[in-house]
Amino acid sequence: MRIIKLLLLGFIPLFLLAGCSPDVREINSIALVTITGVDYDEQSKKFIITLYCNYTPSASKDMPEKTLEWIASSSGDSILDAARNIRSRAGKQLIWQHDKFFIVGESAARHKFYEIIDYFNRSREIRMSGYLAISKGRASDILHLKSESGDLITNEIEGKVRNEHLWGKSINIELKDIVNYYTDPYRGFVIGKLNISKPINSDREVMILSGGSVFNKGKLVGWMSADDVLSVHMLMGKKKWRYLEFVQSVPFKSEKVSLMMKIINSKTHYKSINGMPALIIDVKLKGTLIDTSGPIQLTANRALEQLEDAAEKAVQQQLAVSLTHFQREMKVDVLGFSDFLRQYHPKVWKRTRQNWTEVYPTLPVTITVSASIPNLGMSQVLGGA
Repeated sequence: MRIIKLLLLGFIPLFLLAGCSPDVREINSIALVTITGVDYDEQSKKFIITLYCNYTPSASKDMPEKTLEWIASSSGDSILDAARNIRSRAGKQLIWQHDKFFIVGESAARHKFYEIIDYFNRSREIRMSGYLAISKGRASDILHLKSESGDLITNEIEGKVRNEHLWGKSINIELKDIVNYYTDPYRGFVIGKLNISKPINSDREVMILSGGSVFNKGKLVGWMSADDVLSVHMLMGKKKWRYLEFVQSVPFKSEKVSLMMKIINSKTHYKSINGMPALIIDVKLKGTLIDTSGPIQLTANRALEQLEDAAEKAVQQQLAVSLTHFQREMKVDVLGFSDFLRQYHPKVWKRTRQNWTEVYPTLPVTITVSASIPNLGMSQVLGGA
């Protein structure tokens, strides 16, 4: 009897072991949604969801395991309705937790951006660390393009995002940051811009991530050039200073010099002019000589110092042009001057916030640029000689 009891006690843990569950999903029964596109049709008042999915088919001897792509669209009265309707076409279980990128079409960004951000923020399936970009035109057109490299579209976009710090003329922002900006009624913000274009010496249309889309008071109000996006990085992109570098072309002694510039620091200061607020932005850069259109003798008296002065002037002119565009033409506080005053000069902000819309376009802002070129390389004569 004692032996039987011991045997029974030994079998009890076996009943507690996990077995096969009907809720378990095989890898070939699911499709990973890696890009979500949202469009809005103004005529039908319908949302259109386009999903770019990756899945792995059942492997066999004749067909080795590989990743395939599936693109599908569906419409609905709401974003949730459109997202659910697309399941009528899906032959696999759709998984959103791996979605890295969200593309919003131009019409949706101009008319229904609040509903889109609200849905993304509330959905438990959406990763708020994903990147959002605005397409010039329809998001579905972007997702139906074939990648230029022949890779998956997801990998193509991810590569473009990684390349941002190597030229500084595109901008990538996560969903969680957009949600934080969206609740501020005083400032605007910039989101990345995707558009379709034909490269030089090519008849094929490809996807380009360049420039930016400007948002104010909860909707898309305009587009930003690539040079203006670079100015935004220099004047406020503190998170990316450590990695960002950009090329600056500098006219110098009847030649043209290309410098690889890095941002060392950018700091905003407050001053009062006749009782009215004014700002000073100091930008510090470090450059490396890359190439020149002709020979330049840098051992000549003050030649290097003059090149640094020329670089400062070129950058300062670009920043001044961008700032004028932000303040006088767009009239959108994309640089967050309102945030600066609210955080560091609350008394000044208390006086100006009620009429910030009128104060911002005429707010005096002075930009100073200092550039250093510490290394010349092995040659003291650029361009030969």
